[in-house]
Amino acid sequence: MLYKASSIQSCIVQATDGELGKIKDLYFDSEKWTVRYLVIDTRKWLPGKKVLVSPVSFDNVALVNSRISIFASTDQIKNSPSVGEGEHQPITRLQEIELHRYFGWTPYWIGEGLWGPGNIPILSNKEEEHYDTQLDDHHSYVRSVNELSGQMFGYNVVGMDYEEFGRVIDFVIDDNSWVIHYLIVDTGNWLPGRKVAISPESIDSIQWIDKEIMIGLKAEEMEEQSTESDSVLELEEIPIDNLRTRHLLNK
Repeated sequence: MLYKASSIQSCIVQATDGELGKIKDLYFDSEKWTVRYLVIDTRKWLPGKKVLVSPVSFDNVALVNSRISIFASTDQIKNSPSVGEGEHQPITRLQEIELHRYFGWTPYWIGEGLWGPGNIPILSNKEEEHYDTQLDDHHSYVRSVNELSGQMFGYNVVGMDYEEFGRVIDFVIDDNSWVIHYLIVDTGNWLPGRKVAISPESIDSIQWIDKEIMIGLKAEEMEEQSTESDSVLELEEIPIDNLRTRHLLNK
């Protein structure tokens, strides 16, 4: 099923021996547009520690009931590698390798599928040496959903004709493969009272410093995609039957 990132952020994460906290952010791979980690708000019992869990570790996902169970204990989470304390900070491949080695997760970046050996996040029995690739790579591959979205501070969406179409306010995610199928844009003063759902395929580049998303569409093409705001927020106008097979992309 499809869910908004904002609705996933209300979910509670349950470990094998206790409740961990609520989701506060999601981190996605900006090459394949797939959610790779959920960030847990653990301030009540692990103040100052940013805790990430991969969909690979999910035991049961019941987003309708706002609950996600994972194959990990509270002690495992408590002793997991630190990935920094700053809000919305990118994650490097080195940090990812440390996390995957610690938890025994399958590295999604090794293999032909969207999630390494396959197209959905599952655990595998690969040997540990498969984690030890690109250990010197400090490039930031994974970014925060909250960094890009927000009614006031979301990234600007700019078209081919340099028209500013509005700000990113949410993402539409498939809870099976955890692919981001659409970005929801509030068109603000350009088309007052409307929202637009754009696919990652229409994105030419992301200017991280300028906080802009450049897309290969002109103003009239964007206007054709616009729908009433309530329809988009309820996902009623999104063409679910035409969802992309993201695993075919190998950028």
